[in-house]
Amino acid sequence: MSSKAMMLSPLLVEEDTAANKVLTNDDLLGEILPRIHCPSCLVCAALTCKRWLRNASNETTIHRFRSQMLSHLLGVYISIDGFSNPKFVPLPDASRPELAVALRHGNFSFNNMDSPLLSIWDCRNDRVLYGFSKSFNVALGPALRAPLRCPGEDTVILSPQPSTTWPNCPHAMLLPDDDSDDSSCYRVDISNKDRTVCAKVFVIRAGTWTIHLSTLADLAKSPQKILTMTLLMRGKIYMMTMAGYILTLDIATTRFSIVDLPRGVEFKYTGNLVPCRGDNSVLYLFNVKGDKLTVWFQRMDDNSSIGSRPGEWILRDTISLPETCGHLMKQGGGPLDGQGWEEAVVSVVGVGDNAEFVFLEFEETGVIGYMHLKSRKVKKVYQRHPDNDFSISVLPFMMVWPVVFPELGADEGEGMQQ
Repeated sequence: MSSKAMMLSPLLVEEDTAANKVLTNDDLLGEILPRIHCPSCLVCAALTCKRWLRNASNETTIHRFRSQMLSHLLGVYISIDGFSNPKFVPLPDASRPELAVALRHGNFSFNNMDSPLLSIWDCRNDRVLYGFSKSFNVALGPALRAPLRCPGEDTVILSPQPSTTWPNCPHAMLLPDDDSDDSSCYRVDISNKDRTVCAKVFVIRAGTWTIHLSTLADLAKSPQKILTMTLLMRGKIYMMTMAGYILTLDIATTRFSIVDLPRGVEFKYTGNLVPCRGDNSVLYLFNVKGDKLTVWFQRMDDNSSIGSRPGEWILRDTISLPETCGHLMKQGGGPLDGQGWEEAVVSVVGVGDNAEFVFLEFEETGVIGYMHLKSRKVKKVYQRHPDNDFSISVLPFMMVWPVVFPELGADEGEGMQQ
């Protein structure tokens, strides 16, 4: 929300009343405001006066408010390698009218950019990290866009990247997953030959790229190929491999480790195994096998409250694809039989944190479907063009509450009675 657009109320009249003593007490306001259970009401409270704005927008209030206010899916960015710029597909929720306002006013589209084809690397906490296609030799750095910010305040162009370390790099560009991390993004360069793996991680802070780590290790078994399905969670980078395990790089200790897959789960093709980050260092894993979608989880440290031991995979969901997605997967006008489902290719192309939802592509029809895991609700969100056989990925855009408040100057934030 722009400071130019915000109109604060006139000065409160100082009255020696019980209500005024409460509503002008910073300590009490600090307890009241985080307990507001409606994001739009918090914004209205912040508009009351500068004192309330200062209390509503401080880090403690925002942290407490976000801890009890779940983020909401506004839409998805669909990226098709080498075909066109990413497309934003809104996914409105009729039960949350405030989300419709955000969709109307957000700057989500890349269609008006006079630039080469671009790729979205990551999307997290209201921010989109994007860069330009490797097919174009352009001296342009990556960029961050916050679609819900006001025009002119929504995009930051980062410094051009350092030279790539090995062919086919960068392997990944990742946004920080910790609100206390002051970096803009991380770049992961990785290469392997047989069992030897080399990695270099760059980070950009305050507009400057530096080498965060450089490491080399001989693994117990060759990863064969390290796939682009990569995520950052609690200071560790997780990468799926064709060898049937998840390769982990701890960016604090610079050490590699291997996370074996659940028993009976194996890599078959790109998209049948996809990792997913969760809260409290819980790693989720989606697996498509025949006509079943399974969801597993594992604690990655000793501090998680979720019910499993570190290193132990637990099966959370087993979902029948014919029962939930049969209407999206037709063959010759009719539903697939059991044999058809066994031969069909269904790929996971996008996931939501904590395995809340998943996006599936059905190769037979080119349909991208959304499934909410808890309710098993399924709907079509995108149709691939018949002539387009490029790889496709879906990145959810989540609206994180509350909105960004304008900053108050030092002279406005001290000792204010208005």
